[in-house]
Amino acid sequence: MDYYSYEDILSDAKKLQKEYFGLIECETIGYSVQKRKIIMLIMGCGYRKIFLTAGIHGRESINPKVLMMFIRHYAEGYYGKPLFSKYSFCIIPLLNPDGYTEALTDSNKAGYKLNHNGVDINRNFPSVHYRSGGTSGEYAASEPETRALIMAFKSHPSVMYIDFHSRGECIYYYRSAMGEEYNKKQRAIAEEITEGSGYAAVPPEDEIDTGDTGGNSVHYYSETFKMPAFTIETAPCNTLFPMDISLADDAFIKLKNLLCNIVSAIDKKDIYSYNQ
Repeated sequence: MDYYSYEDILSDAKKLQKEYFGLIECETIGYSVQKRKIIMLIMGCGYRKIFLTAGIHGRESINPKVLMMFIRHYAEGYYGKPLFSKYSFCIIPLLNPDGYTEALTDSNKAGYKLNHNGVDINRNFPSVHYRSGGTSGEYAASEPETRALIMAFKSHPSVMYIDFHSRGECIYYYRSAMGEEYNKKQRAIAEEITEGSGYAAVPPEDEIDTGDTGGNSVHYYSETFKMPAFTIETAPCNTLFPMDISLADDAFIKLKNLLCNIVSAIDKKDIYSYNQ
């Protein structure tokens, strides 16, 4: 089965930075347990920054490619246009390069979600719902990948965060640790940014599964920065692992207007009242 490797991501990032010099920068925000670079591509020159991440779970192998497709599509279509003078997109296509590589190259680990230490990075962030032990880690932010994203957030003040996962073709917006007004705005923005995609908003009662230890990156961002944060689940619910890389094309087609929709939502909504 064809796949989009960690090396492919690094190579494509280098090409994009060269092709769109002045629009796209690539920086290393940290290193994985096995010392693989964790890169972030910053597209645009605007003061309003939006974070997008993928590859927190190793087995969810289509989303790194989807985010790289976003970068090329918007760089080609919007180069020199006002979008990038007002906005910047901080895109981390692969936060868990060790788990991703293991899931792609070891047939016995096609469903592997964790990092090289056996920790689920998306249960390792210091949020209200975090519970230590097991695959959540001995303590919050114990993992270098977790700390890399936290430092990126703090180094690049932003107005929105979207984390990509698989499966379900839906968007999670509800945050039980936040207030009613926050969630009301979350719902409105969720519907706007996924407009035209066919992706449905997940009901509040399904925000966290029974027995879930919490510690998600979006919970951390919401609670810490008081700004909008969402989880988008790509690929159909019945998708098997390892994931067919052609599903990245399907997801991109459905979500290709996402960045424009984000900008439109921010321009129209009073998002800055989130943190009041």
